[in-house]
Amino acid sequence: MMLEQALNNKKLESLQRRINDEDYLHAAIQRLALVLSKELMDKTSEGGRNEQQRKRRK
Repeated sequence: MMLEQALNNKKLESLQRRINDEDYLHAAIQRLALVLSKELMDKTSEGGRNEQQRKRRK
């Protein structure tokens, strides 16, 4: 149990260092924005395809 606690503390310390590192934080925000943008673009293009299919059926 103590070893597990020590590992968790090390992980926590590592995460705290990363969060306080402005470059790491900036890169993480950029990655999140890229993923969200891609997902939104995929949803938008899916919606367009679905709309085109509905129009063809009429």
